[in-house]
Amino acid sequence: MSEKACVHSLRPIRPMRIPLIPLSLFAVAACASVAPVPSALAPGLPSTGDSSCVAALDSLQAIFRRDYPGYRDRVKGHRAALSALTDSVRDIARTSDDHSVCIPALRRWAQFFRNPHVVGPWQAAPPQPVSSVNPAAGARVTPDDDPGRPSLRFADESTAVLRLPDLEWQYKLVIYSLIAAHRAELLATAYWVVDVRGNGGGCTCSYSSLTPMLYTNPIHLDGADVWTSASNIALYRSWLTDDGVPEDLKAQVRSVLPLMEARPNQFVVWARDTVIRSDTVYVLPMRVAVLVDGKCASSCEDFVLEARQSRRVTVVGIENTAGVGDYGNVHGVWLPGWRRVQVPTTRSHRLPDHPIDLVGIAPGVRIPPSDSDVVEFARRYLRSSHESR
Repeated sequence: MSEKACVHSLRPIRPMRIPLIPLSLFAVAACASVAPVPSALAPGLPSTGDSSCVAALDSLQAIFRRDYPGYRDRVKGHRAALSALTDSVRDIARTSDDHSVCIPALRRWAQFFRNPHVVGPWQAAPPQPVSSVNPAAGARVTPDDDPGRPSLRFADESTAVLRLPDLEWQYKLVIYSLIAAHRAELLATAYWVVDVRGNGGGCTCSYSSLTPMLYTNPIHLDGADVWTSASNIALYRSWLTDDGVPEDLKAQVRSVLPLMEARPNQFVVWARDTVIRSDTVYVLPMRVAVLVDGKCASSCEDFVLEARQSRRVTVVGIENTAGVGDYGNVHGVWLPGWRRVQVPTTRSHRLPDHPIDLVGIAPGVRIPPSDSDVVEFARRYLRSSHESR
C-alpha cells in the first residue's frame, strides 16, 4: 500500500504576498508521501515480541487514546458503544492472526471514529532499503505520462484549462514551473477552468504559486491545534533532521516545538487563524471556475476553501468534495505483526462549528448529472455568468 501523510499548510500573516508555510503537512492530505522508513529496525517500528492480532488491537487502542486529537471528541457520550465494539473485535482477533481476518476487524474498530484521514490498518511489508533521492524533497522528475502531472491548455483565445490532478510534494515545482512558463498568457486570459477532480490532496504548498493570481480580497485561513502526546512530539522533532521535509515546514516545527514540549498531552496552537492580504489584484482572469468532484480531498479541499473566497471564483461540480480535512498532519504508525495505520495529529479550528469531514464542500453551481462534458459546462457557465453581469 502506498503510504501517505496529509499536509495542509497553515500560513502566518505576511502582507503583500501569499505565504508558503504549510497548514497541515500532514493533512500529508489527503497528501504528500511520508519520508521512507530505513530498512534497519528503528524507533517506531514494531517490536519483535507478540505479533498477534490481539496485540495489534491493544496497540491500536493505545495509539488512539494517546495520540489521536479527535479521540475525546468522538468518544464523549459513546463510551458504552466503543466498549461493546472493542469486545466484539477482540473476540474476532482471538480467532486468527491471519491478515484476512485481523485487518478487517482492526478497520472495523478504527471506523468507529468516522475520520476519513484515518487510513487502515493494513498489512504492511517490512521496510526495504530506499533510494537516496527523496521525492518529497522535490528531487524526482515527473515523466510526461505521469497521471499526477499538471497540465495547461488554452481551449480558445479566452479560456485556459489548468488541470491539477495531484498536490503531493513532488509536484510543487512542476506546478510552479508550468504557471511561471505561461504566466503572461494566463494573465491575459479572461476565463480559467481549474480542474481538481480526482485530486486526493498532498501539500497546500503545491498550489502556492497559483493562489496570488486568483486573489481579489482578504482570505481567511483556519488554523489548527496539535495534540502534544510524547509520540507526536517525537514525530515533529524527527522532521527537523529529515532531508525530505521542506525547510518552511521545519521552520514551523522549530517555532512550535518548545511549546509542545512544555505542555504535554494537551492541545497547543500549531498555526493561528490567518488573514492573507495582498496589494496586488490582477485584472485578469475575470472569472474562474474551480471544477470539483467527490474525490477532491484534504489539501485539494484546502485549495477550494481558499479559492472560493475570491470574488472571481465559483466552485462548479456534480457533487460535494470528499470531506477529508478536519484532522490533519497524518503520520504512519506501526502495529505488531508488521501492520500499519495512519493517524492525524492536528485538529482544525473549523471545529466544532464548520466541519467538512464526511460532508465535503458543496459546489456553488451544480452540474446536471446528465451533462457528460463537465469542462465544457464550466466554460459555458463562465461566459454566460460574465455576459449577464
